[in-house]
Amino acid sequence: MKGWDGLVSSALLGTERRPTHFEELPAAIQDKLGDGGLLDAAALATLYKRAGRKPLNDVEPLPTIPGEDRPLPRPAAIRRLAAMLGGFQTTALGEWLRAADARGWGVPPEYLPALADHARNRAEYRPLVIAAAGRRAHWLADLNPDWRFLHAAIADSNNPELWTHGDPLQRRSWLRDLRRTDPSAALEALREVWPTESAATRTDFLALLAEGLTPADEDFLEAALDDRSREVRRLAARLLTRLPDSRLSHRMTERLHAHLLFSQGVLTVDLPRQLNAAMERDGIDSQLTEGIGKRANWFRQIVASTPLSAMDPAWLQLPVEGCAPEVLQAGLTEATIREGSPDWAREILRTNANTGTRSPAELLKLLPPDEWANAVQALRKSVDITELVGGLPVPWPASLATMLLDQLAKVGTARDWARLASVTARAAPPDVLDHPITREPTGEEDTWRRRLVETLTFRRELYEELS
Repeated sequence: MKGWDGLVSSALLGTERRPTHFEELPAAIQDKLGDGGLLDAAALATLYKRAGRKPLNDVEPLPTIPGEDRPLPRPAAIRRLAAMLGGFQTTALGEWLRAADARGWGVPPEYLPALADHARNRAEYRPLVIAAAGRRAHWLADLNPDWRFLHAAIADSNNPELWTHGDPLQRRSWLRDLRRTDPSAALEALREVWPTESAATRTDFLALLAEGLTPADEDFLEAALDDRSREVRRLAARLLTRLPDSRLSHRMTERLHAHLLFSQGVLTVDLPRQLNAAMERDGIDSQLTEGIGKRANWFRQIVASTPLSAMDPAWLQLPVEGCAPEVLQAGLTEATIREGSPDWAREILRTNANTGTRSPAELLKLLPPDEWANAVQALRKSVDITELVGGLPVPWPASLATMLLDQLAKVGTARDWARLASVTARAAPPDVLDHPITREPTGEEDTWRRRLVETLTFRRELYEELS
């Protein structure tokens, strides 16, 4: 506001050192000020600022948007939603939205702006808020630039104008939806615009091919290995390694056999002596990795990019010459996670192989969920249990949640268990929320045990209200 900085300066320095120039203030303040002094002017200016802006004339009301057909849940459930948006047990907000959607409940429209604000910097909430907004999503997206992510809700994937004239989010959503319904048409649309897109856009669009990836995409991805953008080349190589019969996978297999020999129960490794242009084109990175030499790092990447079908799980327990066994084991771990193989994951965990920079939790979640409890029980002596289960998808199977809650019920209030209790409180499935630990006295002290019981009880009531 004009003149405000002058008032602040006069107040800080004194009117003798910095005389007040009331004529700098808006005319409306000068009219009301009369013979008043600095403090009167400051009071009037503060009120003027808080008033916001001049009244708008000839304002047309926003156009109405068709609502949803879904019924609203009972008032208690809506009050719980309001409490979470207000800051109480906010981490359960996503669970409330998923549960309401699964049961066919809608969200009161007056809460949609608050939900959009909550999700604008939290990507994991965006699909939930888009689903909750329904037909209102696109309408809301046009009202506030901070809600642009709601444009991802566009349902008319057959409208080619979104691809040719839409904003980046609209174009990405159009291509994503077309990829799901007609992969070959999506690939052709991407091929047509590819030369004119920026490197960032090419990378973003190329990532969409990961869903529904087939051998029909191979030629396009092979060409992308020669792209001028390093990030595009890397991504294209990663996608090609997901096609076990791709030309890149065959090249990696040939490289592995050139550098690894199995003879008389021993694996002999001849580390690559140089990183040639062909290796770099296929995604082998020249950047150093801490704790591993550059030649060993090249070999690890070759192993990580080779199809598991060309390797043997028995290698995990064989003697290795020419490099540290951990280099080979880390590469096999990368390949296992890339292909999502439960058999290899089970073997790596069973043999306690070195997983390099990968967490054992990334391997654990490749196993069928009904195996998680036994696997955690077997690994808990060698791996931090919270780190192990913290990366698992939620909700957990009842067997794992019950096992850990039974354990927490026996350990008293030692602070060592606080992190595990916090993770378990959020990950336990609905049918375990009435665990006996919730009916045991916790005392008045602010301990992890009391917070665990509060969270389990809050979540149980959440499901009861949405039932």
